[in-house]
Amino acid sequence: MEDSLLGLARYLLPDTPAARWDAEWAHELCKDALAHLAKAYTGLSATEKEALDLSCQNVWDRRMHAAGLADDPAAFRAALEGWERVGPEAMQRVRVKGGAA
Repeated sequence: MEDSLLGLARYLLPDTPAARWDAEWAHELCKDALAHLAKAYTGLSATEKEALDLSCQNVWDRRMHAAGLADDPAAFRAALEGWERVGPEAMQRVRVKGGAA
């Protein structure tokens, strides 16, 4: 429940102490995102895994890093959502191509 309240405070009151950076919160979000990506990855064939290019996530990695340095939880969440979106999209592209690069 505490996590929900802090999340709500970050959303509703972005300029308050509750909205400040929380490394544990960021860690948990990233852990969940990585788990979802890993689950999708296990569904790929060996050929598809070899052809997979996740460099599309690099821009989102940089944005997450910058948001952490700027103590900006909202920007971090937005960047993580972008990262989460483009990974599965890259996997879908490699599935459509059948692993062909």
